[in-house]
Amino acid sequence: MMLGGIGLAVELILHPPGETAKYVLEPVWGLAHWLGAFAWLLILFGLIGLYARQGERIGRLGFVGFVMAVAGAALTAGTLMIGGGVLQPVIAQGAPQLLVLNGPFFTALSLKFVGGLILAGFIGLLLLAIATLRAGILPSIGSWVLILLVPVAVVAVPAVLFLAPGLQQIGQTSLGVLVGAGLLAWGYALWRDPGDMDGTAPPT
Repeated sequence: MMLGGIGLAVELILHPPGETAKYVLEPVWGLAHWLGAFAWLLILFGLIGLYARQGERIGRLGFVGFVMAVAGAALTAGTLMIGGGVLQPVIAQGAPQLLVLNGPFFTALSLKFVGGLILAGFIGLLLLAIATLRAGILPSIGSWVLILLVPVAVVAVPAVLFLAPGLQQIGQTSLGVLVGAGLLAWGYALWRDPGDMDGTAPPT
């Protein structure tokens, strides 16, 4: 999870400040999206370790948050890999007019559906952070960072992408660094004290 948090921050810092063909054709586009995809895969496995570390101590709220967060991480990884890493560069080369913000690519119902599921994953991350804080097994810093920032991400990401594209770089960089910091703190706590992976260890 530590590497995933670092990779997520680096991906969002490198990501060009837009989604249209002009930005897709930049050399750093592919690197950012493939790095982001692998970062989310690492985060996915880290979430499994986080849940195993706390066991039943995080209750139903933690379980629901875990399922939502894992699904969101998997969808985000797939979207970055297939959508951003493969489809958008091909479209940008062959039919760049399809990648305007109000064009068929961004207005497709299927893309909106996937976007909604990814946002649900962020909500799951928020629920998991609350449950982790209540369980008291891991240090609270990572949970507090995510509790404070995930709601901001749920509101800011759609606004940055669809209402104010010029602010995308600032928004994605700040969100990436801060959310990455929360995941990094969780990962460090698991690495420093893996416990028995059954949720029965005393709180740290």
